Parts: sequence; C-alpha cells; structure tokens
Amino acid sequence: MRAIRQAPAQGQNSIDYITYHNKDSVSDLLEHYGYVAPKHPRALVSAVKALIQKKGEKAIKALLELHPDKNAILQLSTSSAKTICDACSNDSYDSATNFCKACGHSKYSGIGDEANFLKQFKTYDIQALERYYQSIVKQSNVKPQDKHLAREVQMVWNEIRTRKIATKTEDQNQVPKDKALRLKRDELLLFGAVFVAGLLVGHGLKLNRTNVR
Repeated sequence: MRAIRQAPAQGQNSIDYITYHNKDSVSDLLEHYGYVAPKHPRALVSAVKALIQKKGEKAIKALLELHPDKNAILQLSTSSAKTICDACSNDSYDSATNFCKACGHSKYSGIGDEANFLKQFKTYDIQALERYYQSIVKQSNVKPQDKHLAREVQMVWNEIRTRKIATKTEDQNQVPKDKALRLKRDELLLFGAVFVAGLLVGHGLKLNRTNVR
C-alpha cells in the first residue's frame, strides 16, 4: 500500500490537500463545470470551494476521485464508519479522510495551519458559527484529552468573539441617517443665529459710533 504523503503547511484540509497535490486535474474539473481555473494555488482552492458550495455532493465526489492517495484512503475507509458532521449535521463525515462528503468540511488536524482552517467559516453567519461551536464544545467535554479538538474549540470561540467585537464597533460608528440630518439642520440653525447676532452687534457698534460723532 502506497504511503499517504504529508500535505504542505498551506494544505491543511482535504480540499486543500487534493488541490495542491493535483492542480492540473483540479483545474480540468473546474473548467468542466464552466469555471476559469486560476493559476495561483490559493486562488484555485477558493474556486474549488465555491464550486462545491454551488454543486454540492456531485462536485465533492468528483473531487475525491482526484485525491492523490485515493487507493490508500479507500482501503482505510472500508472499515471506517461515517459520523455526524458538526458543520452540516449530516451523517457523512469520514474520520479516515477528515472530510465531510456532504459539505466538504474538514476538522482541525493539528498541523498548525489555523488560518486555513478558519477560512471554512467565511460563509457562516454568527448564528451558524455559534451552533458549530456548541457542537464541538460538547465533544470536547466528552474527550478532554483530545488536544486538537480543544484547540479547535478555542479557535472557533476566538472567531466568534472577534466577529462580535467587529459588529459592535461597526454599529457604534454608524450614525442613523435621521440623526445625521437633524445634526446638519441644527448646525445650520446655529450658524444662522451666530451670523445674525454678528450682524446685529456690528450694526449696534456702527450706531454707537454715529451717535458719538
């Protein structure tokens, strides 16, 4: 059996791994679906993920056929049972490949590429991300010795906290349109009042000078 090659640091999950190790075939797959295949590997990965989001399981199956270690994985997968995917809740996550065949999600594998792992959640809104977080927290409580899972819990929590802080800051920086209009009107009225007062004062001084003469 051919040994499974280690993915480079930037290819942390299964989609990245397949793309980085089989760029030509992945490019052909994209073009088959009418996409223009980017030349840069990272852009190619993003295009593959976009394809999966639009085409779903059909695209995932086609991508898995391009896995550089397909034969070895098939031998491993024959004895591995599918489990519930924390991302889509389907009974389609394969621990042998670290890949959900329904949504393409991969769990954090602990090789240090945190940024690439978190890219999977770009399309998640805050509610979906919190649901995912609650799911992996329950698993971590059952398996407290699993350091990779504990790290995943921490990363997802940090992502939620960062998004909430960003949203709060954005809300604070946004002035409601009606309030902004009221401010402009008040400023104009104040400017007008000051201008009129200046004219009256100037006129009064002029009269005083005339009377003195």
